[in-house]
Amino acid sequence: MDKVGKQAEGIEKEIGKIRNKIKHEKSGFQLKDLIQEIAGAILLAFPFAANADIWEISQKMSYLHTVVLLILIILGLFIVIKYGKLENWKTQNIAGILPLRLITILAISLTVSALSLLILGIYPSIITNLNWFLKTNVLITLFSVMGSFGVDAAK
Repeated sequence: MDKVGKQAEGIEKEIGKIRNKIKHEKSGFQLKDLIQEIAGAILLAFPFAANADIWEISQKMSYLHTVVLLILIILGLFIVIKYGKLENWKTQNIAGILPLRLITILAISLTVSALSLLILGIYPSIITNLNWFLKTNVLITLFSVMGSFGVDAAK
């Protein structure tokens, strides 16, 4: 009886370890993550796309400003994803260095930002040329990235 009791205690401890391991295991990128990123990008892209101040700022931005802004967006995302304490995210890299979530968040945010300008009719009725459209798209992406990342990280 004593031997059986010790074996039962050992089994209970092992079950507890397995339960803790499963509980704290990080999840990989899933379809629900993609949907959350899209929803977050939409939440912030559309209000900023409808803002005349954004159109005016982007019209006055140079290409250097646009490129620097895009680099800062990518760098900021990389730093937060790579070095942030995101307990529920499993690190998944493309080519060993580029985080998968950086690629998805950036691609979704750029796409949603462009679509928001098109759906609202801002381009081509107010923003009349492609150069202005691209600069506005990058500026709106700054905000849609925040929404995309925020909703995905908050789960």
